[in-house]
Amino acid sequence: MTKLTIPVKSFRKFEDPFSQEDKGNRPTKYRFYAQVADIPMELLDWMETNPRDQNLESDTSKAIRESLLDDQTPYFHLWNRGILISAGKVSFDNRKNVAELFLDDEQIHGNIDGGHTLRIILSCHEMLKNKELEKLPNQFVEVEVITGLSSPEELAEARNTSVAVDLKSIEELRKSFDVLKSILENCVFDNGMKFLDRIEFRQNQMRTVQNAEKATESWVDVREVISILNMFNQKLYPNKELQATQPIQSYGGKEAGLKKFLQASLSPSATDDERRIAREGTLLRMTPIISDIFRLWDYIERHFSDATSQISKSYGSQKYSKSNNPRALLSNEPLKHVVPKGIMYPLVGSFRALVCVDKDGNYYWATDPFKAWEDMKSSLASYVMDTSAELANNPASIGRSSNLWSNLFTTMSLYALQREHSVD
Repeated sequence: MTKLTIPVKSFRKFEDPFSQEDKGNRPTKYRFYAQVADIPMELLDWMETNPRDQNLESDTSKAIRESLLDDQTPYFHLWNRGILISAGKVSFDNRKNVAELFLDDEQIHGNIDGGHTLRIILSCHEMLKNKELEKLPNQFVEVEVITGLSSPEELAEARNTSVAVDLKSIEELRKSFDVLKSILENCVFDNGMKFLDRIEFRQNQMRTVQNAEKATESWVDVREVISILNMFNQKLYPNKELQATQPIQSYGGKEAGLKKFLQASLSPSATDDERRIAREGTLLRMTPIISDIFRLWDYIERHFSDATSQISKSYGSQKYSKSNNPRALLSNEPLKHVVPKGIMYPLVGSFRALVCVDKDGNYYWATDPFKAWEDMKSSLASYVMDTSAELANNPASIGRSSNLWSNLFTTMSLYALQREHSVD
């Protein structure tokens, strides 16, 4: 258990207005002002309840810092929204004007809102310690503490509205991606990059990458990861028929793809728990192919321009192939040429034609997808480049071309069928 002792002014306790009607354990709210010098550094250890990490270089953060450091205008406690904390218990000594906050469960207790304000205040503490500041600003901040919460998600979602919290951040707080994380633990690209270290699961997520040379500001949004996975989900896009619905939405609708993943092919009336069980079950059944899907994407992206050279197509002459220091989307590996997502999605999506499901619902490849790429890359690249020429070399139009999606999928379906017959 952590006890935080804070000198306060204007301490108030607010009893829940329904407490007399509902004898259950309802939350209690406390509010007070605290001098910024008295905000404890220990609060940095209690940030897991905030749905997003904090970007201290954003315009909002710079405005907060400027207001905080302006000693000539001591109104920070009025202009700033303050800090919201979930705690297990609060006590107050009215003789010493000291509040004590008790936090013992990192899944429930900690900072819920005002994370930018909290980190900026505590960064000033560090600056003072490092002699980058002569003194801390003579400012106060409003602190709100709520006890008796059983879960922080709904409150966090409701309070984090000044800068909109996106859906992925709320779902990360709800642990909706935990099973996916465990599956991706073993996904490592050819350059040694661990895929899990590249994924952003919530806004402004701060990461530690062991190999600093592989660090980059270009991270992979978890919605992109899910959009790629959705293409291979046989509940969403079954591959039993050549005229099956193509997962074009995966290319153009990341937020829609996330919602589709969360819905887990269940009716809108399904409960959250039913949806969670369904989507986790699907992920577990897809586990045998998941790592291969992302490694396949990375391999194709790094070798696509080589495939076009086999069909005498000069991929490097395309305007969309050029960029300064291009890097692969998933592995961050340096590339010779950019391969737009408008090409990558229909190309990789066609490999769902190789997916099979056994009698227990577990996924497996009908044939090795990497060998399939080597065998079919010339044909696949030809379809892509012909479509590119037809659509004025517009990557967005390429990615939305139903003809391209269908042609690539049909090609891979026929390849799978031929392989099956040759084995027989």
